[in-house]
Amino acid sequence: MARLTYGNTNMPKFCMQSLVRITSNVDVAEAKKILLELLDYNIIELISICLRGDDVELIYWAAGLMHEFVIKDVVADKFRQIKGIHTILSGLLSAEEMYISRVILRTIKFMAAGQDKFLQDMVRSGMVKKIMHCLSLNDEDVKQWAILCIHVVAGQVESHQDIITAPEFEILLELATSSKMKVAIYVSDIISLICCITSNATYLEPHIKSLLKTLNTLLLEGESDVQYNAAGAIFNIMTTNTPFANKVRQINFKNILSVATTATNERVQMICTKGALMVVIKSKYTHI
Repeated sequence: MARLTYGNTNMPKFCMQSLVRITSNVDVAEAKKILLELLDYNIIELISICLRGDDVELIYWAAGLMHEFVIKDVVADKFRQIKGIHTILSGLLSAEEMYISRVILRTIKFMAAGQDKFLQDMVRSGMVKKIMHCLSLNDEDVKQWAILCIHVVAGQVESHQDIITAPEFEILLELATSSKMKVAIYVSDIISLICCITSNATYLEPHIKSLLKTLNTLLLEGESDVQYNAAGAIFNIMTTNTPFANKVRQINFKNILSVATTATNERVQMICTKGALMVVIKSKYTHI
């Protein structure tokens, strides 16, 4: 019906909406059966056409149906192979409607997980910058899913420049310590991945003070994985160059030493002890 009445402005929307409602409100096994049956009607092509349209409501429901396919892992590869899919998704992230951004970010997160080619194309297409921009929007769900997407793509070293040089990088650091959003584990992991690449130093330099202050707060976080990520990031920053090591001594040394002696997690104790020792060594031989 959606295909036959595509020129009609309302019927395709009603049809897409109905399909989303049905597949999202039945159990997963039944939903998968329905989604597989829809493939007989060239639904992927129809969704692709709708996503390229101008009708905001139709785009939303088409994106919603794609989301159902992807999160339920029904022919997700077919959606990854849609021509220009990264450009389409990036364009939709620019939409003013928050509800579209939410569903697109959720879809991207599930499409990207464990998919190296898709992740590489995210970087090449400029999608990472669009995702970073979502951190500035006034919607906590959008910010949360944006962070999850950044967390997935941060494993690609090529993404780091886009992440660090984005105007929203400072917002990412602020959200790391937000008591409301609870994303410390993801942001600390993103920071840890970024800080272990020495060539990122040039991009990090304008943010080094706020970055180290954020890591200080995360280092005192109760969760051991967050502490470990923060301590590892501080250690890697310190070994990058002398000016960075100097900043670590000024901002982080006291907390590194404290956590090294009080942490109950052995990994955290070890990395903090190594960090404290490195500060002492660098202070002795480089006069920082």
